[in-house]
Amino acid sequence: MKDKQQKDNKYKYKFSRMRALLITLLGVLMISVIIGTSFGLYAVGVNFAMTEITLDKDIVFQTMEGFGASSAWTYQALGLHEDEKLKDNAMHMLYGESGLALSNFRYNIGAGGAESGGYKDTLRGAQSFFMADRFNGDYSVFADVDNYDFTKDSGVIDLFERALALNNIKEIVFFANSPHYLMTKNGKTHANEKGKSNLKEECYDAFADYLLVITQYLYENIVKKYDGNIEIHISPVNEPQWDWGGAGASQEGCHYEPNELAKFYDVFYNKLTAHNEKYSTQFKMDIFESGNYKFNERKAKLRDYLNAFRQYEWFEGIDSISVHSYDAELDTNLRRTFRNYVRSNCEGKRIVMSEVCVQKEGVDNGIDMGVYSARMIMRDLNWLDVTSWNYWLSVSVYNYEDGLIYWDQSNSLSVTKRYYTMGHFTKFIPQGSMRIKSRYSDSFGINGINYVAFLRPDGSIVIVVVNNSKNSRQIKVRGAYDDVRETLTTADVNWQSQEYQYGGYLSVPAKSVVTYEFMPPLENVEE
Repeated sequence: MKDKQQKDNKYKYKFSRMRALLITLLGVLMISVIIGTSFGLYAVGVNFAMTEITLDKDIVFQTMEGFGASSAWTYQALGLHEDEKLKDNAMHMLYGESGLALSNFRYNIGAGGAESGGYKDTLRGAQSFFMADRFNGDYSVFADVDNYDFTKDSGVIDLFERALALNNIKEIVFFANSPHYLMTKNGKTHANEKGKSNLKEECYDAFADYLLVITQYLYENIVKKYDGNIEIHISPVNEPQWDWGGAGASQEGCHYEPNELAKFYDVFYNKLTAHNEKYSTQFKMDIFESGNYKFNERKAKLRDYLNAFRQYEWFEGIDSISVHSYDAELDTNLRRTFRNYVRSNCEGKRIVMSEVCVQKEGVDNGIDMGVYSARMIMRDLNWLDVTSWNYWLSVSVYNYEDGLIYWDQSNSLSVTKRYYTMGHFTKFIPQGSMRIKSRYSDSFGINGINYVAFLRPDGSIVIVVVNNSKNSRQIKVRGAYDDVRETLTTADVNWQSQEYQYGGYLSVPAKSVVTYEFMPPLENVEE
């Protein structure tokens, strides 16, 4: 009898559990249906209703310092081309008012890979100004400007001067991918082994001298001819986490472990401080050109590098942290995580997007790639709070998504839609513009609209809108002015402009990037 009762209780217990599980599953199903239906209705409503952007220009975030691109690899060949008009056109397309009006010039200080060799693509071994025959084993020779020949990299210098002459450049970053090959452990501009530092520790001072001598000469003899107030930065290291070595190394590069990089930066910063005092300059040190900002990637070692830096006093004197956006694509969580970490652990330091390109073979001329590139910029502005944004190659010769302009190495230049969609930011968000707070009624982003809003120094408001949808959208903007200048890029038009009175809504064509400039009434403009 006892066994039967236990058996009955066992069956009752199982039945009770099954019934509870069934009720739970039915509940979850009903909630899912309700949520799905609500989300579906929301999506349908967003698709057919006008969505609203509400601006609050009294709450501001980062202040923009500019947009730019790099001179690496291609300039040393393009600058030697005999066609003067070709070279002028290239710089006008990048730094001129009729082009992108870029304000940041990233100058690549070569490590002499063109001399030491070892690269299948000869352009990726850059020229060096240092005269190698002056080296006799004493590294102090790198501190003497008389041991440098500044005609050696004349192609880059030529294009540098043409860009400066257009009077739009506000900032120059002199950056290095590797120390000079005479300072490295293997006499090359990349290591023999992957993931090994190639800079001799006894050459920390020499490498610092090398960068300072070159920067000072170019500033005194070239930059100051055009504008002595251009801000000068020196970035000694590029993507220190990555391997940069081994068989098949394709370009100049140098790996650094966190502690050794922090130690080198300490040497460089002290040298830079003494240099500024001696020459009454205000050069700044840039760090650390991180290969990405992915805290969830072990190889990136972001915390390790930043923790190592914080052990030194020089870290307090740095006002920004430069990162690259490779492999982050459109991920907002990665951006938010890094931004919040910097806010909490690196107080007062700005974030600079110093290099990014779409990592994809081929050259895509379509609007989809243009829209994608614009969304990358927009997310770095909105979610990473970057104060400067720079594409990788300003001029490319490669069959890759790494350029703003493509040169066929003869007499022809071409651009893709990315060039035009990037221009929606570079041409209309000048230095000193402040990103302003806004709210958007389509909080889930169902309708394919992304945007960013800035208050410009003249009091006008600019909103860049990206429509990634296959359908046109209507949006209403609250808190703007009546006079609107619209600039549009679609698959069919580039930077098409018109002016009108804001009538209560804006029509955003399918697969487009649009810049709206809201001009304040004259009585509201400060004199």
